[in-house]
Order: sequence, then structure tokens, then C-alpha cells
Amino acid sequence: VSKSTSSSIPNQTEIKLPIYWSQDRYTITLRLGFPPDLFSPRTIRVRVTGALDYADRHSAVGSGIMSGYKSNKKDHVGHDYDGCDGTSHGLVEIISLSGGEETVLLVGKVPRPIHLNQDEEEIDFEIEDNHLSRGSEVKGEYNNSNCTKLVTITMAKAVPMAGMVLWWDCPLVGYPTIDVSAIRERKNGHGTGGTGGSGDRKKEDGKKEAFQKAWEEAHVMFREKMKTKQKQSVDIDD
Repeated sequence: VSKSTSSSIPNQTEIKLPIYWSQDRYTITLRLGFPPDLFSPRTIRVRVTGALDYADRHSAVGSGIMSGYKSNKKDHVGHDYDGCDGTSHGLVEIISLSGGEETVLLVGKVPRPIHLNQDEEEIDFEIEDNHLSRGSEVKGEYNNSNCTKLVTITMAKAVPMAGMVLWWDCPLVGYPTIDVSAIRERKNGHGTGGTGGSGDRKKEDGKKEAFQKAWEEAHVMFREKMKTKQKQSVDIDD
């Protein structure tokens, strides 16, 4: 799935950068194309905030830990990057840092919980060749054909309980959504997600009820776990 985002270059016009995303049962992969003649790969920086610890990857409950978060970045006309409306569970920022100045390439809120990988303190990224670029060069503009490099970020999905699979309908809050019922792995019975298509309505409603029940049970288990922690005490010898 692809989309485009806007960025700006000092003393030049706004440009469009292509965004591609994909997912499997356990991860979301976000790729941002960029022209290396304008933004050297060595200047690219990525910040992903709000990710849960690896130990909490199967206890992602709550309504959104980053709701109301405001980035300290400005867009090309000086407005705050306050993101799009909707609950979020983190923030993705991709910038180019050169000569002490930052150029924002992408800022977006994560719509569902994510977690760090084992023994990691932050989510890493890669710079890759863009084999997905299409189109021809347009004079005075940068389109997909100029964006020969990709910033690739892979985020691990966090879920309310072990064994549950959640399919995302968008990579970032406010982006176009997909019909998760059309995902092949989901049709084979792996996981749950958004609304159903033209299949068996009763079967789809049953899946929704099962997901809601599992989510509520996860909340109950989480609250009981927190109560137990609060009641525990440690005796310290004098």
C-alpha cells in the first residue's frame, strides 16, 4: 500500500515523498522514499516513541498512551505538528539532520500498540534501495522516480494477550484505511481486525464478539495483576 507525504526544502518548493507499508502477523513495515541528491542517507534520523517494553508485548491494554501528544516540530509553513485526530500509541518521526538544521520528512501517530524487540532500547531503521519507485521525472518536481532510497522502519505489534493477532487497517493515524477482511492470512483464520466484507455476516459478528471478549478479559487480567503488585510488600532487615 502506498501514499505520499509532503516535505519542504529551504528556498525551494514543497515536494512529495512516497510512503509504502505492509504487514504480517507480527510486524508493521513502513517505508519512506526520498531523493538522495537532496537528503544524504547519512543525514537521516528516525525517532519512534511510545513503544512498550518487550516484556509487555502481550499486555497492550488501554485507550492510547500517547493521546494528545504534541511534537516540537514545525511543518513547512511553521505550524505545530499536532498529528491527526484519533487515539494513538506512539509517534514516528523521520528527519534529515544536516549542518545543525532539521528537515522533517515524516511525522505520524501510531494507531495501535507497538513494542521493542528483545534486548533493544529503541526501534532501529535501515536505508535501502527503492525498487518500488515508479513514474517519470517531472521538471521542477521530485516524484517517485527520484526517490531512489528508502528509510525502512519495522515495528513489532503489541497485543492484549499471547496468541492474539491483530491486523492493522492503516499504518499511521489519519492515513487511508484498507479492508482487513481481504487479507489472505486473515481469511485463513489467522487473527482479527476491522470490519468484514460480503461474507457470512454471522461469522463476522462472531469474530467481533470473540475479539471484544478477549479484549475485556485482558483488561480484567491486567487490573488484577496491578492490584497484586500493589499489595506486595518487601521486608527489609534493620
